[in-house]
Amino acid sequence: MPGAVLLLELRLASNVADLNAVTGLIRKDVGLTVELLRLAFGEPRRRRASSWSVAELAVDLGLEKLRAMAAGTTLLACQAPGKAAFQACQAFWRRARQTAQIAEELAGGQSATIQETAYVAGLLCHVGMLPRLLGWPVSGIDSADPAEVGFHMTKAWNFPALLVEVIRGDGEACTSPQARSLLQLINTADRQASHGPMVTAAEVGDGTQSWS
Repeated sequence: MPGAVLLLELRLASNVADLNAVTGLIRKDVGLTVELLRLAFGEPRRRRASSWSVAELAVDLGLEKLRAMAAGTTLLACQAPGKAAFQACQAFWRRARQTAQIAEELAGGQSATIQETAYVAGLLCHVGMLPRLLGWPVSGIDSADPAEVGFHMTKAWNFPALLVEVIRGDGEACTSPQARSLLQLINTADRQASHGPMVTAAEVGDGTQSWS
């Protein structure tokens, strides 16, 4: 979103940036979170890392790379003729944040790492819808299913395997109990974001301790 990118650039303009403010801006914006993960996990040394904490990745990349990321991020067009697409993206961003917040709450009582894992997975669980929303051409992918598109996109971007499996959204294709457990929680958060009463962490199931 244009406002998020502009605010991030302002926050990064100082030689001493407020990490909490920078992290807050990135993790509330689907596009900035995707760009951060693409930049971080595009580096071979990080590809085996299990943590995808926004704060940790931001610190690891440093101010100069974050500034370059913000400067190179394409802003969504909010004027005609792109206004309808922009409004659709706004709705998608809001729903993604809501799912992420509920996922983080459902992981409450676990470690901060697990809660951050749940948040990011919730924020990006439907990232495969972006090509449709933004009019990106998708070549080399037979399926039109957004979950499959998201799986191939994030795999190509070298996102962590656990996150890629959750984005795929197929419990039977999960290769570990950790992935199945996290997917179950994200699905619960996603349903709650669309309708229904609040679901407690106890109703989600066991196994969340093994995500990290």
